[in-house]
Amino acid sequence: MFRILVVEDDARLNRVLCAHLGRSGYEAVGCLDANAAYDALYGGTWFDLVISDIMLPGTDGFELARTIRAQNRELPILFLSARDDFPAKREGFAAGIDDYMVKPADLEELLLRIGALLR
Repeated sequence: MFRILVVEDDARLNRVLCAHLGRSGYEAVGCLDANAAYDALYGGTWFDLVISDIMLPGTDGFELARTIRAQNRELPILFLSARDDFPAKREGFAAGIDDYMVKPADLEELLLRIGALLR
């Protein structure tokens, strides 16, 4: 079973995403900020994919992606953000993300993109 780390500061949306991923055959772990994500990532648990918002309290998603990339060049990262401006997309891809979706996102499309990233 693939394990996905969901980094989303909106607690309700985090629960919805994790529940949907769980019903779709994935093991999802939710974190509300980058520090909790670092603890999950570097606490001995293996993840197959990271889904992250950009606008997080404290450390933003761009810095989270850069930090992950410095440690792991192969872990897929998908941004799921309300920011739909090209500069945010450019910065995300420059930070090392693999895909970008704009909120509100269709959950079935999210599953398609996850499947593609995990191939």
